[in-house]
Amino acid sequence: MSPIFPCKGCGTFIERSAQHYRRLKGMVLCSTCADARREQEARARLHPLQRLWNRWFKAS
Repeated sequence: MSPIFPCKGCGTFIERSAQHYRRLKGMVLCSTCADARREQEARARLHPLQRLWNRWFKAS
């Protein structure tokens, strides 16, 4: 059985291996927080005009 660690994003307790925890130096994220972080990083890579376009159509 794997140990239980708190998610650094939301505090939810998740089950991960000790090796995974050490590899990430304690910065373990649950799947929801990891997905949100990936989405945020992908948005940051968009061209500025593309971000404006997405924001305009999302507001409609």
